[in-house]
Amino acid sequence: MQSSVKKIGLLILAIIILPVLIFSVFEIGRLRQNEKDIQDIYNNQLDAILYSINQYSDDVLSNLAIRIETRQDDRTEIHRLISETPSVNSLLQFDDRFKFLECVPDTLCSSLPIESITEELKKSGSIIKRLFTYLRGGYRKIEIIDQPDRNEQWISFLTKQQDRIIINLLILDPEEFIGKVLDPKIQEITRGKFHIAAYRIGVSEPVYSSDKQNVIKPIKEKRPFWLFKNYEMGIELIDITIAELAGNRMRKNLILIGIMDLILLSGAWLIFRNIRKQLELSQLKSDFVSNVSHEIRTPLALISMYVETLEMGRIKAPEKIQEYYQVILNETSRLSAMVNRILSFSQIENKKRKYSPEECDINEIVAKAASGFRYTLENKGFKFTIDAAEDISPILADWEAATDAVVNLIDNAIKYSGEKKEIALRTGMDTRFAYIELEDHGIGISDKNQKYIFDKFFRVTEKNLANKVKGSGLGLAIVKHIMDAHHGEIEVNSTPGAGSRFRLLFPVK
Repeated sequence: MQSSVKKIGLLILAIIILPVLIFSVFEIGRLRQNEKDIQDIYNNQLDAILYSINQYSDDVLSNLAIRIETRQDDRTEIHRLISETPSVNSLLQFDDRFKFLECVPDTLCSSLPIESITEELKKSGSIIKRLFTYLRGGYRKIEIIDQPDRNEQWISFLTKQQDRIIINLLILDPEEFIGKVLDPKIQEITRGKFHIAAYRIGVSEPVYSSDKQNVIKPIKEKRPFWLFKNYEMGIELIDITIAELAGNRMRKNLILIGIMDLILLSGAWLIFRNIRKQLELSQLKSDFVSNVSHEIRTPLALISMYVETLEMGRIKAPEKIQEYYQVILNETSRLSAMVNRILSFSQIENKKRKYSPEECDINEIVAKAASGFRYTLENKGFKFTIDAAEDISPILADWEAATDAVVNLIDNAIKYSGEKKEIALRTGMDTRFAYIELEDHGIGISDKNQKYIFDKFFRVTEKNLANKVKGSGLGLAIVKHIMDAHHGEIEVNSTPGAGSRFRLLFPVK
């Protein structure tokens, strides 16, 4: 049977467990790829938003450059444009040879280091040259001019005034530009779904936040501003980061995969356990048939031998003939008891056994059960005693079933007694119960087997004597069913090698 169980276990492993594990590993790998894909998708979306903000800031300054060029001859209008544009501190104009021409507003000219600014502008000659190339191609571009004061940003662009080209240098405050010029656009983009913040590189605290009321946590996804050196902007989903979002989705999917795996593995285990139980039951039934066949064959062989002897007339002494008749009668009774036990178990299995409770004297039940074993006990040399207590309250029980329960206990005690052949039957009262107690000095039952002895077909096979004894394994299962039907209890106290004590407790009437 062990070989069959191993084969079935390997088959279940190959058909169910291994595919489940392979599927789980494959799905976990897909989840990790999905998590990366989700992060990539969100990062692309966030990049698009940041690109839109950068493009908007470029458009704002490009539009300012166009307006300055179209009003190049109207100095008053240029003054108004500069003064009304938030964050723009001043506009400096140079000719194509870096000669300073004019400052707007002119009140700042005296406070600006014009010479120093001119030198820095000359150092950025490659940038100015690139602007000239764009202009000749019909494009107007704006470029950042690097300068020593990091709190300001210099934005350079070219305009045409009659036949000459003017180099324009806007000096503006980047933080004010972000907070005043870009804020409306940012608020329109976020719509309560995103946080956008601006940072000065190297500083952890943002110089601008789209959420004016709450302090947002540090943002990981950051991109540089096109027009402002040393500044970058970051974007994040409200209440959750992209990593947390992807992680949450992965955790949920892992939990679902885990639950599915658990269900499938539990199902596989239940299938394996049920198949194993069926194999064990099949083995027990096979042993049962073998044992019952042996038990039936023995009394039949004795009956056949004794009848044949009597029929041939070999025995003449009346006493001897009477003895042979007694053996035949006892073996017939034994055979009948075995058949009745099997029929009784069959009725129990099919739930057809009916009980007819009536008022019974427990001492009479014990006497009736013991009377059927008188010859067997004497013949096998047992010391058998009955200690019947007096004044026991009557019980409400099925007479035949209660007697059958005691008969099975006595039969087991006879089978599993060793060299010390002593069996004692007692009756008594125990609180709400009247009890029948049987004590033997047989092989005993170990603790691990005591929880199985009332299972059908189970037989104790630990000792040599137990292996020699043939039986059906039904006796104690029938006793348990009878006691359950009478709302009674069974107590077992057994020590291997020292014997067992069974107590049947019947509720008193």
